[in-house]
Amino acid sequence: MKTLFKILALMLITSVQIQSQVKEVYKESFDATNLKNLVLDLEGTYIVVEASEDHKVHFDYTIEFENYSEKDIDDILKSVKPELEITNDKMQFKSKGNNISSDVTYSIETLYGISFEGDYINFKEPTSRVFRSSKQYFLDINSSSRGKSLREYLKNLREVDDNGKKRKINSKNVKVLRANFIIKIPSHINLRLMAVNSSMTFKLDLESQLNVNARNTNLKFQSITNAFNNFDVVNGSFRSNSLNGGTYKFNHVEVVQIAEVKNLLIDGEFSTTKIGEIGEHVRIIDFNGKYWLHNFSRNFRGFKMDTEYSEINIFYPEDMKYYLETYGQDTVHYIGNVITEIEPNRKNESSKMLVIGKESEQHKIQINSVHGIIRFGDDFIDLSK
Repeated sequence: MKTLFKILALMLITSVQIQSQVKEVYKESFDATNLKNLVLDLEGTYIVVEASEDHKVHFDYTIEFENYSEKDIDDILKSVKPELEITNDKMQFKSKGNNISSDVTYSIETLYGISFEGDYINFKEPTSRVFRSSKQYFLDINSSSRGKSLREYLKNLREVDDNGKKRKINSKNVKVLRANFIIKIPSHINLRLMAVNSSMTFKLDLESQLNVNARNTNLKFQSITNAFNNFDVVNGSFRSNSLNGGTYKFNHVEVVQIAEVKNLLIDGEFSTTKIGEIGEHVRIIDFNGKYWLHNFSRNFRGFKMDTEYSEINIFYPEDMKYYLETYGQDTVHYIGNVITEIEPNRKNESSKMLVIGKESEQHKIQINSVHGIIRFGDDFIDLSK
């Protein structure tokens, strides 16, 4: 019995292929004069949010198909069910997609399988040293969106025929689906986002209130500023240029990458978080996470971490006076070539491990670690120690 193999790849690209069909899914505009709240309820949907220039909310959703049969196109369009309802000052939009969680999806079907040719990949030499990165570095990384072209994607794949021989894949046999869904919103509208298996890119600075509940979703923001923001993110990824105010919960998030944070609380669990610059009044609570804290602003004033089973990698503040103290229980410090370990005790009490600077300094860092690892560095941190 023959088995049908199918490979799906999600890529971010902007190239346009010929011989394609563009289908309009949803296109509407609404006056936002009396609107205060927008609720987005998404499942398997890719969306880009931009600023509206005419005080209206705009929805423009199209899907481009290449090498798809008419039946396949109809089946996908039937599974995409956008719904919109306006009640008083609230607009609610629902979209249940066909797992269209990226702007481009490649689909390859073959009877005998796909082979991956690893000889076409160049691997970097591993290194145990991680160097300090600037806030601008994180801004540049977050703004980058180039993905692989179809040609780049196919070069490492080979189709297997009925004799077990490998051959290059003809691009005409690759199904390509491009989702183009843009929502434009005025700046005064508060957002409530509920997303599952989706992807959202915000190409505007947000100052209105933002409440987010996301599961297995990729989120990308520019600047977010509001003291009442509330995020609950599980799995997926989170990237932002700037966070100012609010509470952010990250649970099993693969990548949390933020260029600048201030005036907020991060509550993490089983996540990897990289921050370019710590600003004023930041607190982090964590369980079994990993942190890379690269820089501190000139006016960060107070920074506090309370962690359990966490790994903390922190670069010292540059060109400023500060006071740093750490407390630990069953915790190991790595400072240059010096290793300090605080053993566990019956009373589960933490002991002071490290003090740098004078307590009278304006800028203060306090780290409380239980069953954890803390590494410090100036220009780099060596993970081999």
